[in-house]
Amino acid sequence: MTTLKGLILKEEARGESSKSITVLTAERGIIRIFVRGGLKSSKNGPATQSYSLSSLCMEEKKDAKGQVSYYLNSSEPVKLFYNIRLDAARVALAAYFAELLIFTGTEGEESGEIMRLALNTMYFLDKGEMDRELLKSVFEFRLLCESGLRPALLGCRSCYRYEDDSMYFDFLNNDLECSGCCENPESIHAAVLDRQLLYIVRFIALTEYERLFSFRISQRYQEKLTAFTERFVRYHLKSSFAALEFYRMIT
Repeated sequence: MTTLKGLILKEEARGESSKSITVLTAERGIIRIFVRGGLKSSKNGPATQSYSLSSLCMEEKKDAKGQVSYYLNSSEPVKLFYNIRLDAARVALAAYFAELLIFTGTEGEESGEIMRLALNTMYFLDKGEMDRELLKSVFEFRLLCESGLRPALLGCRSCYRYEDDSMYFDFLNNDLECSGCCENPESIHAAVLDRQLLYIVRFIALTEYERLFSFRISQRYQEKLTAFTERFVRYHLKSSFAALEFYRMIT
């Protein structure tokens, strides 16, 4: 038996009475666990519902090809993030976060920093103590940074200039150019970052977790940040997300 703490990201029916759950763990990244009788039994109900942090005791079975399958033996909820379920916009946003985590996650890889980001994000979504749009932008951009897509943000790639009235972010090369070095500012791969927006983007990418959720920005810069982080996600993941579309529809 193996016991891990995991954040439940998704539930799927398996037959008439059972289900599988997709779980984010710090030790093994994304794993999928089969829950016998999970659709009808209340034994594991609270601990295996979406957006719950739970302690999961499971059996591991290997097939002839060496592939591991997980079967739930017992579970105990650690944190249910109950308030998320009371508001449709929060549910839609949590579903979007879960979609991103599943899309970027890898089975079998240590994911401690991503787990920390996900739990902090769910905490603030549950408490309602942070503007939802800012929380979404922070999560989107930092998740991709932690997933290996952190941009080179410390200065212009050519002259190393730290900041300028306008810096150009190159989505193709994932780095910056100053106005003097950027040969094609109208490129479809470029976005303009003024000093303040560059500071915000750097802060989200590079600051420690103790400070990551502690800042506020104006509505004007939130609109700029939203456009940038959503474009960053679309460009690098090359996918659309149904939960985000639903969130936009209801907000």
